[in-house]
Amino acid sequence: MASLTPRRIAPDDPALPQVLPLIRTAFAELEGVIDPPSSLHQMTEADLLRLATQGEVWAIGQPLAACIVLTPQEGGLYAGRLAVHPGHRRQGHARTLLRLAETRARALQKPRVTLGCRVELTRNHALFRAEGYVETHTKSHEGYGRPTSVWFEKRVTPMDDSTPEATPDHDDARHASKMAKKKAARDKIMSTKTEEKGLVIVHTGKGKGKSSAAFGMIFRCIAHDMHCAVVQFIKGAMSTGERDLIQAHFADLCEFHTMGEGFTWETQDRARDVAAATRAWDKAKELIRDPANRMVLLDEINIALRYDYIPLDDVLQFLATEKPPTTHVVLTGRNAHERLIELADLATEMELLKHPFRSGVKAQAGVEF
Repeated sequence: MASLTPRRIAPDDPALPQVLPLIRTAFAELEGVIDPPSSLHQMTEADLLRLATQGEVWAIGQPLAACIVLTPQEGGLYAGRLAVHPGHRRQGHARTLLRLAETRARALQKPRVTLGCRVELTRNHALFRAEGYVETHTKSHEGYGRPTSVWFEKRVTPMDDSTPEATPDHDDARHASKMAKKKAARDKIMSTKTEEKGLVIVHTGKGKGKSSAAFGMIFRCIAHDMHCAVVQFIKGAMSTGERDLIQAHFADLCEFHTMGEGFTWETQDRARDVAAATRAWDKAKELIRDPANRMVLLDEINIALRYDYIPLDDVLQFLATEKPPTTHVVLTGRNAHERLIELADLATEMELLKHPFRSGVKAQAGVEF
């Protein structure tokens, strides 16, 4: 994996000619996705040299894995051409470069970082919001009667050159003042959060930790003497630490039903998988309807939904109309459907940065099961 440390690519840097091919490779997958098409194909080496001269080009890796172009503007720093090579996705490069843009804005005495993104690229929008950017407005390309791009900004606090050189005491006092302001703002926000309700919670993504995080909430329920339940839709062929612990010590507080027969490639029998998933969903509905259960974990149900082992519409309708108002339902597994995420009150995507499996390390007790 390339180093996560960005470096500035000066106009005379031998790596500058790598930047435009990197951007074109990263943006190639947008052909046919965004409308109108990107103007990137009109960009030339001369344009890039001008941007590197008038602004800043930053990149990660050698050969280059990701880049961003920062252009000072009146009132802000524009972050453009954020690109990550397809072979280096899910490694944190985009987040690193966005945070670099904030650092450079402060150094350049710019109060905000701004950026634009096509309306179709909703996953990018989600990344920007997760990094603290807020949507400010939309724009339309010439000849289009609808918004074609969304604009975001993140305000930063520029460094003050007039501030005396910091001393340890000054740093402590400034930190205490900053934290006091943050606490006051946080307390004000928390004072408005008074509602309690049963949540629909989705854990998805390619990264490890979806079921682990869900079981963490199950153990919290057990610690609070709250009745809960688990239905495992796929796993079942092997013993797991969570199941053994719960069944041995907390069976009075947590029902545990392992309804699957192992991963789908193990059975190689769709009819059996559909039948097992149907039984699991019937049991899940029974447990969710029971008002005694404050939380029900549907482990790996997203996989069953992805392969159409159970109807998505049935699950969505049941959660929307039959789930008791104080019951939490947690649904885990990769590739959660967009409609399920839309229905959810809380949705988290686990992002894969590194995994030992790729280096030949097998699943191990205490980590994976």
